[in-house]
Amino acid sequence: MLAEFLADRGEWTQVMPGARACLFSLREGTFSLPLCLEPLHFEALFCLAGSVTLTRRDGSVLTADARRVLLLTDLSGLSDARADAPLAGVLVAVDARNARKSLETICGLLGNLSLDTGQVRRWMAGQNGCAVEGPTDWSRAAFANLDRLPRGERARWCVWKSVELLYLLCTPVEQPAGARLEPALDPELVRALEKTRRYMEEHLDEALTIRVLSRYACLSATAFKEGFRCLYGLPAHAWLRQRRMERAAQLLRGSSLSVLGVAQSVGYGSASQFTAAFRRQYHMTPAAYRKNV
Repeated sequence: MLAEFLADRGEWTQVMPGARACLFSLREGTFSLPLCLEPLHFEALFCLAGSVTLTRRDGSVLTADARRVLLLTDLSGLSDARADAPLAGVLVAVDARNARKSLETICGLLGNLSLDTGQVRRWMAGQNGCAVEGPTDWSRAAFANLDRLPRGERARWCVWKSVELLYLLCTPVEQPAGARLEPALDPELVRALEKTRRYMEEHLDEALTIRVLSRYACLSATAFKEGFRCLYGLPAHAWLRQRRMERAAQLLRGSSLSVLGVAQSVGYGSASQFTAAFRRQYHMTPAAYRKNV
């Protein structure tokens, strides 16, 4: 699905036999995605910005947005798929037959690790072939390190993280990777929440209270808070704080703004408040982050 869509839109790297990765960034637009995925192929999208929305034949909706991983093995249960730009991320596309020897080599280097890929196939079948992982401790660490890597290493990192996620899904413990099927939500509610989430992305420098956001969504405060947590896995205020810090990190890496300028760009009135919030997420000051990157 995404591999076909991104065939001529991204920067592809053959990381190992049977596994390739695409770094991509689409500036604007809403795109309809082809509902095609060959047997014994799977895709893992590490989404950095934007969102991909899948609509199932029963009317339920699955959304993967920034800092989440979308897993795809079977599209037969879908009626529609679309992507909303600005969309950016890394797509890992795997041909399981050709990747078998590569996986065996990796397992051998890890002390003859045994992976029950049949268990993963059965688990994904239970999710109707589509699942979203995150936000969890695993996904936050995966994306935090992805941000710090040189562009040339990001394809390898995401392929490695995909193997790690495969291991976690094979491990007989209580879902350590946190991948799960999103609960079915009313499509109209999903559209209202997605519209509001995009508004939040575009107005990170403003005071965005629950009252303001619920009014924008034309929902009660309770319905907005419960729906947002259900769809995106975090309370709205926590999601907003995390997204502001991620945007701040982007500005620190790619702009010449002062620390105060970055703080104001993501809704903080003082550099000290911003520095405290940034340190909580990245375990270093903004100045140290900029110097290290």
